[in-house]
Amino acid sequence: MDTVLNLRQPARALLGARCRFPGNSVLLLFGLTEMLALAACVPMTYPVSSVPPPAPTEAPIGLSPPAGSAKMMIFGGEGHKTYLGCLNCSEYAADSVRNQYGTHGSAYSSESIFNHYGQYGSAYSAESACNEYANDPPVIVDESGRFYGRLTLNRYHPQLGVGASFMAWLAAACRD
Repeated sequence: MDTVLNLRQPARALLGARCRFPGNSVLLLFGLTEMLALAACVPMTYPVSSVPPPAPTEAPIGLSPPAGSAKMMIFGGEGHKTYLGCLNCSEYAADSVRNQYGTHGSAYSSESIFNHYGQYGSAYSAESACNEYANDPPVIVDESGRFYGRLTLNRYHPQLGVGASFMAWLAAACRD
């Protein structure tokens, strides 16, 4: 039977959901919040109805989902000390990357991944999320500092982690 994951459902409900990508699954994406829910889904290689294999003792770096609705933040620059905003905050939050009037969502701010002439949004900067060849793109962490991956268009980055679930959204943002 086909498995359909409709990401129009509230993201919190999906964070606990089991997701299956291989085979005959269908996946519908609708926005950033839903992509965060997708980041919580670890592709399974066994049928949904079967018993899953035993869980590993430690999750691979960058692949384990955030607990609950943890604030997902991005940091860039030398030593990743520059705060670039919150990925899963409301568009009305001052530090949200979705707040186009805030520091981190503006196309004109030096601390924004949407500034295509800046260090973090340029197609040419080694520290940019929008550079397909970036070797040190922004990191994705939660409030406790737990690392989840990199926010980048570089699909070959060895630390991509949950950043892979943001690639379509990021590609669209980098084109604007």
